[in-house]
Amino acid sequence: MDSKPRSVATPVATANKRPHGSENAADAGACPDAADAPSYRTWGKRRSLRLKGFDYSSPWTVYHLTLCAAERENTFTKRPANLVVIDALKNAARLYGYELIAYCLMPDHLHILVQAGESPKDLRQFVRGFKSYCTTITRSVATPVATNSRLWQRGFYEHTLRKEEDIEGVAEYISQQSREEGPDIGSGP
Repeated sequence: MDSKPRSVATPVATANKRPHGSENAADAGACPDAADAPSYRTWGKRRSLRLKGFDYSSPWTVYHLTLCAAERENTFTKRPANLVVIDALKNAARLYGYELIAYCLMPDHLHILVQAGESPKDLRQFVRGFKSYCTTITRSVATPVATNSRLWQRGFYEHTLRKEEDIEGVAEYISQQSREEGPDIGSGP
């Protein structure tokens, strides 16, 4: 038996329910479009959190990002380490063509609100570059964060703000997080 844990997501069919378009009981177990149906088995594969076909390098797009610490540990609890992470965030935003609107560094994750500039790099490149630089710099200055083998969790969560969504409301939500958490957590524009 395979020792790897498997995450299985398969469609469940019951004998009592007939597939759509089936008129007799003999067809109850067969799906007419089974050959064309996508496979839902996902073990051994990583599914992307990004939208297929979406242009993550469009100018003037506003994103609310959440990046989690590896294993959701309380990694960012020391002020000197927080300052290194925040400085890395500001530098990465500038280098990749994004305006940093708001951010809040929590003990186990980071909220970021950014707007793409006129000709930004791809959002995925921005996050990848920030995470990489941040991990490298924290290890090189021997901050308390550097003891972890990994600083960040794989991937990130993003929400693209639509035109009707309130940027100020999202920025207020992000700054509210830092007020609830305490003065040692980094936040700001």
